[in-house]
Amino acid sequence: MNRKQNIIHKTMLAEGGFVSAPSRIDQPTNIGITAPTLAAFNARHPELRFPTRVADIAPTHAEIIYGEMYYDARHIDEIRNDRIAAAIFDMGVMSNFKNVVKLVQRTLNTVCDTTLATDGIMGPHTVCAINAIPANAIDRFMAALKAARIEYLRALPGWAKFGTGWTLRTNGY
Repeated sequence: MNRKQNIIHKTMLAEGGFVSAPSRIDQPTNIGITAPTLAAFNARHPELRFPTRVADIAPTHAEIIYGEMYYDARHIDEIRNDRIAAAIFDMGVMSNFKNVVKLVQRTLNTVCDTTLATDGIMGPHTVCAINAIPANAIDRFMAALKAARIEYLRALPGWAKFGTGWTLRTNGY
């Protein structure tokens, strides 16, 4: 398996299978793929004839969707450090990616003394700043990113019910 597949598969394992819980955001999901995401992918790729119902997608479908819409489109491949790339990818699956990038940008500004705009865009300046983190500062950056991530998650309505799982997942980065 290559790096991209490893990162995607790790997140797919964390996401699990089909879930239809009306109290959760963006339900139903299957392997973390929501109905709007599946519909958007199908609109781009009718030739692939993927299922139209989230409940019917297979892991191979999810891997292709994640690869194109989450990994490639979000420039995860440009992040050199595997740990940081996997964390940002996974956070972007769990949450609105623009919010995730803002969190990353704020953490870079605080820990690495950068002066990035916190615009939520994973552009060349943000990627460059991530790639410029010295090897001896990666653990400090990741600790700060995880703490900021957990703080963000605590403010979500599902924290009381899902907080333990979200914390375990975040601390796995």
